[in-house]
Amino acid sequence: MTLPPPPSRIAPAMALLRRLRRRPGMPDFHRVAAAIPDERHDRLPDGFSPLHIASWNVHSCVGIDARFAPDRIAAVIRSLEVDVIGLQEVGWHHRGEVGLDQFAFLAAQTGMTALAGPTKHHRTAHYGNALLTRLPVLGHDLIDLSEKLREPRGALAAHLEVRPGVEARVIVAHFGLDPWERNAQVARILAYLDGARPLPTIFMGDLNEWLPSARCLRRLSARFPDCAAPRSFHAKLPTLRLDRIFVSGEACLARYGVVRTKVTRLASDHLPVTALIGVPPVQGGTGSP
Repeated sequence: MTLPPPPSRIAPAMALLRRLRRRPGMPDFHRVAAAIPDERHDRLPDGFSPLHIASWNVHSCVGIDARFAPDRIAAVIRSLEVDVIGLQEVGWHHRGEVGLDQFAFLAAQTGMTALAGPTKHHRTAHYGNALLTRLPVLGHDLIDLSEKLREPRGALAAHLEVRPGVEARVIVAHFGLDPWERNAQVARILAYLDGARPLPTIFMGDLNEWLPSARCLRRLSARFPDCAAPRSFHAKLPTLRLDRIFVSGEACLARYGVVRTKVTRLASDHLPVTALIGVPPVQGGTGSP
């Protein structure tokens, strides 16, 4: 079906960066952002189990060509050949095809297990986060990140078996548009982790934050010492580091980058971020996440 082009977020974001640069005493955010590596190519430490992972905001399966194409999104996911992918903006959201269960469609088309984390509900469809995985799922939780008078937000935390005896937690989230909102959402993520079983943890998603010194990113970095943050938005001209994959200290972030192909530049307004993470052995049997 033909839809009007979706509104772009890159213009207001770049306008804000230009205003910040003009303030006395403010750092050159373009220079600081450019110093962050867009990719890494290291090897895994001996004995660590490989976990191929990705994060992608799929824009309700509506590409920047205004075409609703869930089959195109599924084809990209298959081509990534990852063990786990966290998705944001899955499902109906005042665009796309009402009545199609995008969670079930993407699971069927990729052959992966789909965990759904809807934040909006409609009588014929849902919308929110999803996690697709080829790995055994030992448990999962939904974390409400919604704030009053703001768009409903959430996170999905999955406890996965990477291989027998090796487990990890993967959290996918989509943060809000205001700094105070994102700070409150980070606090809820950290509180959830404080009460959860200790595991090597990967936290990823569209964090809607592009300023390197933002408080929400500093707080996440205190818990997750390594992070993949390549320029992933806008897909047509990647400038902002909105999509990130954070890794806890037990794990190793060996490789990462964005997937920029002819198809991914059209399929969504974000590019997929992929990473190779090494997971160390975890003692203990299966249990709650």
